Amino acid sequence: MAPSADLGLPSTPPRRPGVEPPVGGGWPAGAPTFAGTEPTREITGLAGVDFSFRVPTGWSCTEAGRTSGSAHYRCGVPAADGSIIGGDLVVRQCPRLCTDERRTALRRQEEAWGLQWIRSGEFTTWAETARVDGAPRYGLVYLSYWRSVPEDAIDRQLVLRMTAPLDRADEVRKVAASVREATFTI
Repeated sequence: MAPSADLGLPSTPPRRPGVEPPVGGGWPAGAPTFAGTEPTREITGLAGVDFSFRVPTGWSCTEAGRTSGSAHYRCGVPAADGSIIGGDLVVRQCPRLCTDERRTALRRQEEAWGLQWIRSGEFTTWAETARVDGAPRYGLVYLSYWRSVPEDAIDRQLVLRMTAPLDRADEVRKVAASVREATFTI
């Protein structure tokens, strides 16, 4: 496996990683998605991110860090209360062979507010909450592994960790659905 610095892994362990092992549950039925007529913008061409996805108009993504094996962006928009609606989008290399053990080790490096991971297919886990750090706030962590080249080996990890005031949670859910659609591996 490449050195941690090359993969852009956090330099300190998460305060509250997700609870292992993931439990079955699939992706939430009826999870909101962007309607075709809804005003959005496409985020495309981010260095190190091999896919495009949709966000609400007004959102932007700014680079927060990059290494030879990772790209980290902060995506979102300021909320009326001074917080941010949105959060982190991280894409990392997962060295060949990206085995279940390697995927689990990478997942354990991620802050997940101490929530139980839910499995949504062989290569996807997620967790969501209505309380982040003890305060009423929506939080979603979505981890997925996919092929950057169709029909090739799994070689990328995606981490999407976003928060929002409870009344704006659907914005984050819709962004997650768009990212999921762009990277979903069967």
